[in-house]
Amino acid sequence: MDVLSFGTIADHIKREINHKCSLNISQTRILLFFDHNQNQALTMGKLADELHISLSTLSRQLQQKKTRSLIEITRSDKSSSKNVHLNEDGLTKVKELKQALIEIQQEIFSKIDKNKLRSFTDDLELLSKEYSNLSEMA
Repeated sequence: MDVLSFGTIADHIKREINHKCSLNISQTRILLFFDHNQNQALTMGKLADELHISLSTLSRQLQQKKTRSLIEITRSDKSSSKNVHLNEDGLTKVKELKQALIEIQQEIFSKIDKNKLRSFTDDLELLSKEYSNLSEMA
C-alpha cells in the first residue's frame, strides 16, 4: 500500500466537508472538539493546547469570518483571558457537519467488502491511536 494514499483520502474528505458544509479543516476540528466536549467554554490557551496548535495559530483561525460566526468569545471574569465556545449557529452547524461526515464515511466504506470492513476500521483506528501517541511524545 502506498502511504500517500492516506493524503489522497484526506484531501477527498476535506473537499467533501467544504462542499457539503462550507467549512475548512480548522473550522471542522474546532466544531468537532466542542461537540465532543459538550461545548464547554475554554480559555484560548487551553483550547490551543487541546487542539495541539499554537495560540497564534488558534487566534488566526478564530479571526476567520466564517469561524467568528460560529463561536462566542467572552472575557473571563477572573483573568484577562478569553473564553471560547460555540454559539447557536455553531451548534447547528456541528449537527450538519456530523451528518455530512456520516455520509462521507458511508461513501468511502461502501467500496469495501462488509466482511473486511470491521477488520479494516479496527486496524485504521489502531494506526490512528499509535500515530496520535507518537505525536504527543514529540
